[in-house]
Amino acid sequence: MSVSVAQLRFLLALMVLQFTFNLNSLVDAAESTASQDSPRAGTITVHVDQPTVELPETLYGLFYEDINYSADGGLYAELVQNRSFEYYPVEGWNRRSQTMQPLTAWEKVCDKNEDCSLAVESSDPLNDVNMNYLRLTITKPGDGVGVANLGYDGISVKEGETYEFSVYAKRTTDNQLPLHVRLEGEQGEIASAQIDTLSKEWTKYEVPMTARRSDAKGRLVLLTGGTGDVMMDMVSLFPRNTFNERKNGLRADLVQALVDLKPAVFRFPGGCIAHGQGLDNAYRWKDTIGDVAERKPNWNLWGYHQSYGLGYYEYFLLCEDIGAEPLPILPVGVSCGFRQPFQNALMDQLQPWIDDAVDLVEFANGPVDSHWGSIRASMGHPKPFGLKYVGLGNEDHHTPEFEERFPHFVRALREQAPEVKIVGTSGLGPEIPIYEFMSAQGCDLSDEHYYESPEWFIANAHRFDNFDRSKTKVFVGEYASRGNQLYNAVAEAVYLTGIERNADLVQMTAYAPLFARYDYTQWTAADLIWFNHDTVVRTPNYYVQQLFSVNKGDKYLKNESEFDAALSSESLPSVGHVGVGTWDTTAVFDHIQVKVGDDVVIKDGFTDEDTDNGWQVLSGAFARGNEGYAQSDQAAKPSLTIHETPIETPEAVLTLRAKKVAGREGFLIVFGHKASQTNYWWNLGGWGNTQHGIEKGSADGEGGRSLVVGKAGRIRTNVWYDIRVELDSNHIRCYLDDALIHDVTLETPNVAVAASHDDDANCIVLKLANPTNETYRTSIKLEGAGTIAATATLFELAGDRVDMNDLENPHHIKPVKREILVSDEFEHMIPPMSVQFVRIPHQ
Repeated sequence: MSVSVAQLRFLLALMVLQFTFNLNSLVDAAESTASQDSPRAGTITVHVDQPTVELPETLYGLFYEDINYSADGGLYAELVQNRSFEYYPVEGWNRRSQTMQPLTAWEKVCDKNEDCSLAVESSDPLNDVNMNYLRLTITKPGDGVGVANLGYDGISVKEGETYEFSVYAKRTTDNQLPLHVRLEGEQGEIASAQIDTLSKEWTKYEVPMTARRSDAKGRLVLLTGGTGDVMMDMVSLFPRNTFNERKNGLRADLVQALVDLKPAVFRFPGGCIAHGQGLDNAYRWKDTIGDVAERKPNWNLWGYHQSYGLGYYEYFLLCEDIGAEPLPILPVGVSCGFRQPFQNALMDQLQPWIDDAVDLVEFANGPVDSHWGSIRASMGHPKPFGLKYVGLGNEDHHTPEFEERFPHFVRALREQAPEVKIVGTSGLGPEIPIYEFMSAQGCDLSDEHYYESPEWFIANAHRFDNFDRSKTKVFVGEYASRGNQLYNAVAEAVYLTGIERNADLVQMTAYAPLFARYDYTQWTAADLIWFNHDTVVRTPNYYVQQLFSVNKGDKYLKNESEFDAALSSESLPSVGHVGVGTWDTTAVFDHIQVKVGDDVVIKDGFTDEDTDNGWQVLSGAFARGNEGYAQSDQAAKPSLTIHETPIETPEAVLTLRAKKVAGREGFLIVFGHKASQTNYWWNLGGWGNTQHGIEKGSADGEGGRSLVVGKAGRIRTNVWYDIRVELDSNHIRCYLDDALIHDVTLETPNVAVAASHDDDANCIVLKLANPTNETYRTSIKLEGAGTIAATATLFELAGDRVDMNDLENPHHIKPVKREILVSDEFEHMIPPMSVQFVRIPHQ
């Protein structure tokens, strides 16, 4: 069929028109999508030729405390639990501590045709500090009479790995009969060895075993024949594959997690266990060195026992292995101020505590012909460890007794170890109650601790901007945002950008706590590294610490940034559910109403006609009564009930009446309660009925709560109060009996920026933390940088706010590395809820 020129022109025009229509449709769709999720704008300028402060080598470190079974059952590689039979019940924090007894983790092995008994005795001990031992009495022998150790919910062994068994033992009769050593699992024997004979005197025996298969729930079994008594102590099983294959060593995978953090300083051993429950329970370093069989065991105030197999010698070795400066913390003759009864060493008995501080320096640094240096050398390390820092005290209260004792330690160290820098304690909390005293004492650094909500860390990114530079330097020795979600990690990254900006003042930091063993925890709000018998879970918080430590750089670079701000719905105080509650108090609530504009969206007078089906009790005991909605559980901490109707607008007004019936505090007026279980509450008569304050954080307090604003005030008993809370976008106004108590504007979270220069790599390191739900299209300008490379390396930690890592998915959230195009001026996208590190080479 022939086609005319006119027809061809028409067809061509039609095709062009169709193409144009399709193209426009694609553009319209793209623009529509962009309008629904359009990024906000931001600008960053980095003055590469204007460094402001040196970033100290010690800026990023670690803090270790034996909490959550961090040592025995954790970092210390010993697989036998209660190896020297020294457990006994202590008043602790969980069921395990309350059920401890000398045979914890041990059981006898006898079949129905045999008979034996187990007893823990101390009449003929191995030595005068390790008093307890096991007596196995065999009255009816057989082929398999003995004892088994169950480890920490099982002994985990791996196929092909070698395990070193050792025991101190002796036998009253049948000495020629062997002691059979076996590792058993659900499918039978895994490995075995034999000790041919046993002496009548305490003797140490050692044999290796190699596992023929893997098993996570094994047990160590010791069997023998004959009759009579077999005594055992220091029953031990170690993997040969410890870190650096050290005897009495540390678990390799946990140490590797520390190595990968590239820590510059390592604080040890606490924390609260440094000064213990009382003076008799304090951590005395001299009990933790020498032969492990001659170390005096102890229990710690977290409610379980310490073998001290991981003692000060192992700690110094670990610091040497991972390249970190040791920072030991020593008690100063006072007990923990947060535990009663508070104890102080008498002044005429203070010298041994002072000697401990001075002698520790000699143990670490002294020559081999000094007393404590010779003990170090006898343990296998004649070369001094080169200790540079000593910490005195931990979160001590500023009492007259503390103030009297502390200067004696400073004076002794200055006189006898002038080369060592002294790290004092600022006390607990961001108020740093002892900081001024530490400065007056001439301490080189003062150690401050706080565990706050993510919002607190975001709001306090400028905490150190206006600190007095004439006073002592700062060590942020313990901090965490009370959670292991990505949001917590991003909030901590925001805070660290402020620390880098103020690195002339803040010389060291350390996240805390470091370790937590699943199912063996006393502190679950936030821990850097979680683990079980064979899996290590690195949290999002861990990866933030690693990003900052590995990419610290040498100099902080002057920079400015500006971003369009927006308060996300997650942070809006009105959006969410309203509720009421108490803390250690009973109360009655009535006439609860919420208005949005002119519309009443919630109204409950708790009359006979009303129902309380709209209320969801989260904790406590709420019920309709004659006077209103009553909460009757005075012990609840907190009691909370929320209404099922959500508020979805940025503006709302909550009104109600409330009366305190009994108890030590007042009311909790809840608003902005989110599905994430975070909320705001107006705490009336809180803190022992001394203060009114608006707080934000988790509903149960486990994730931490931060004080937004506070004011002195109290709530009287059996008095009705009229309460009104006005919510307007990022504004909160609180009225009590029509008197304005609080009028606060919430700070809008925004992208935090830091920049440094890595001199060895000749590299600009740009550090970005975005704690918002917004994407930012950012214009980045690098001034005074010379020639910029065409590509840079980007490390990005990003995801959903609630993302976490756990045993089922230990790598769910971790940094992703990729290359991006850069120049001296370039566009860059910062995703929501993210931490980014951009390494930009230049010449």
